[in-house]
Amino acid sequence: MYSSLKIVLFLISFLLGSLTQVQTENRLSYLQRGINFSMLENHYRSLPIQNVLKVPSYGFEEIKGFSEKVYLGDTIAFKVFELEDDNLSINEILKKSEEFKPASYFTGKTNPKNIYWIELDFRDNLDSIKNSSILNLKFTSFDYGILFLKKKEAIEMTAIGLFNKQSTSKRIMLKNYLSQREIVKGNLINNQYLYLKVKRVTFNEKIHNWKFSFTPNVIPNGYTINDFKNLFPYYFFAGLCLLMWLSTLSSFFFLRKKEFLFYSFYVFTLFIYVTGDIFGIYDYFFSGYGIVQHWFSQSFILFANIAYAFFFMHYIRTKKDYPLLHFLMKTIIALHILVLGIMFIFYSQSYLDGLNYIVGTLMKIVYFLSIIVMVYIIVKAKNPLAYFVGFASIAFLIGTLAHVYLASPDDGLLLNSRYFLLIGCSVEIIIFAFGLNYKVNLEFQENLSLQKKASIEKAKALRAQLNPHFIFNSLNAIQHLVTLNDKKSTLKYISKFGNLIRSVLESSIETNAMLNEEIKMIEDYLELESLRFDNAFSYKINIDENLDLNTIEIPFMILQPFVENAIIHGLLPKKNGPKQLIINFKEENGFVVCEIDDNGVGRRHVKKEKRSYQKEKKSRGLEITKQRLASLNKHQDAIKILDKYIDGKSSGTKVTIKIPL
Repeated sequence: MYSSLKIVLFLISFLLGSLTQVQTENRLSYLQRGINFSMLENHYRSLPIQNVLKVPSYGFEEIKGFSEKVYLGDTIAFKVFELEDDNLSINEILKKSEEFKPASYFTGKTNPKNIYWIELDFRDNLDSIKNSSILNLKFTSFDYGILFLKKKEAIEMTAIGLFNKQSTSKRIMLKNYLSQREIVKGNLINNQYLYLKVKRVTFNEKIHNWKFSFTPNVIPNGYTINDFKNLFPYYFFAGLCLLMWLSTLSSFFFLRKKEFLFYSFYVFTLFIYVTGDIFGIYDYFFSGYGIVQHWFSQSFILFANIAYAFFFMHYIRTKKDYPLLHFLMKTIIALHILVLGIMFIFYSQSYLDGLNYIVGTLMKIVYFLSIIVMVYIIVKAKNPLAYFVGFASIAFLIGTLAHVYLASPDDGLLLNSRYFLLIGCSVEIIIFAFGLNYKVNLEFQENLSLQKKASIEKAKALRAQLNPHFIFNSLNAIQHLVTLNDKKSTLKYISKFGNLIRSVLESSIETNAMLNEEIKMIEDYLELESLRFDNAFSYKINIDENLDLNTIEIPFMILQPFVENAIIHGLLPKKNGPKQLIINFKEENGFVVCEIDDNGVGRRHVKKEKRSYQKEKKSRGLEITKQRLASLNKHQDAIKILDKYIDGKSSGTKVTIKIPL
């Protein structure tokens, strides 16, 4: 417990230190994106070309040691002219060459409200391009962008921004923040320049991070062997998510527990967020709708967090076992929903500064509350489930915080730091693979326990119906002896009856009885019935010497209704010859086998007599006993009734009862 608490406290200090540093960076996190769709329409309404977006936003630099470096070609020198309005045309810009400044001139970060004109100068590259008619221009991906180039004797404009309609630029596969477009040498203005008008709205970045280069050949769009090697962590994560999603979804349909449904949804949304752009999922569903794609991709982690919160609450039953934790989780869910709503509204209103501040503040509150939840659940854990969810959540939270706060200042969309999130989520899923299996086992054991309790309660209820039936018959026997004024037999009968009553009362507490106790009860009952009917029948009990009477348990009073039935309906109606009842106990193939064998009139005689009262009594006793055996899940052939015949005449009935050891 102490070591676990140290881990959580370290996490708190790490978060607070990171928050202080990040405030000076003014960088938008993945929850702090904004875009003005109306600005796009007004900004480029005059363009002759209206195009459709086909590429998402990606980063330029790769994490060191993870992805292979790609040769980007010859570097192109560039200068930048920053404007607060968009009133200048390309012709006016060409007359203001002295306003363009080198990238080193700009010390701050880009402003989402400003326009940036870029002058690409091929002066130092003329020797490299003199033998190439076609060039592949590579450049940092911009949210909005227009490329100005010479075509014939005029200057034309073409869209190259990620949020422009019909953008003519293409994504360079697996390379974040980098796009490409094919041009010809004749497109250079004054045989030396290209001009771009760009706008960055999704995050703030330093201008000196912009990169422009060219190669004489187009970068291939297919994947290479090295690309597949670099994608291996994503393939591993995808396989992990698929297995967990199938496992939790099938567990939900089997157990009908909501926590499995919420976790399956969480895994699905997490997979989309982490790998959506890598596997082209966003392109497939949102091709041509760049702004929707961007908002959707940045919001998906919030949906995953909400699903995880609901899973968390159901998994450890916070409402019942952790009321304070339940309140905190509901607060976190409400904050996530609030952030989603704010993002949706601000994306359409272009109030980026407000979006950055409000969403950033809310998410810091969410992170802080999440840490409190982790500390609380580990310190106040009431069962192993709490430790599973606690440590798994810590792994996920550390991955998320590292993804946000350890990202490079140049990684505006947090794409290069996704590997922190990938690792954290993988560890969290692996921990929960064990945690959910443990939960399934608990649910299974709980169901077995409930079934067993239900079976015991049902057996007691059925016995409660049987005992009054037996007691009523015994009192009738005592009444019969009193009417005969047989004091000696009456006193002996009352004594035996008292022993039986004590056994019956004890049976209301214990479900089963030892075999020797059941046999003693049967002997007392037979002696009572023999006294009641003036020794009208004889009886004998045979016990297999291999039976251990002191260790074998059977359901209490399970045999009495059959013994009573043999006496009342089998032996007493017999008019001629001896009346004998033989009871055998033996062990056979893992069962205690009890045989109740009488030489009475048989069941055929009872049916012919049609004695409704006796028929009702017999039906009641047997039905109750059958229900008791069924409720205890006994063998399907637990009761067999054999009618005996000699020379075609009924010679009695043999009942065989099998009870598993």
